[in-house]
Amino acid sequence: MRGETWLYVSDELAGTADDTVCFRGSDFMSMEIASATTVTVHFKSPELYNTKTGDVTLTLPTLAAGAGTSNFKEACRAFTGALNYAKGNMLVLADELNGEYVSPFEGAVVVDDAN
Repeated sequence: MRGETWLYVSDELAGTADDTVCFRGSDFMSMEIASATTVTVHFKSPELYNTKTGDVTLTLPTLAAGAGTSNFKEACRAFTGALNYAKGNMLVLADELNGEYVSPFEGAVVVDDAN
């Protein structure tokens, strides 16, 4: 645990319980385009999360209106750069409750799990 990077994520979905989790940076698996304005970041599931993966869907408005995959590439660079910069500390990846996000992500965070 010492020297491990942690990624804090919290969402606030109307009508549902808030979902908050802290992923280990070393559990980062991949990132993919999920829709015209979102990306999904996949992590190995925390031990007690009772699922195979933990997924975080983040809004990336620069994907909209035909911006193309080059903006996704830049988002990947920004994410991995932030992950490396935070080495050994906790990084707030996305906190919808308090409006705090790693740039270029913003708003509409969904923390989910996949079985």
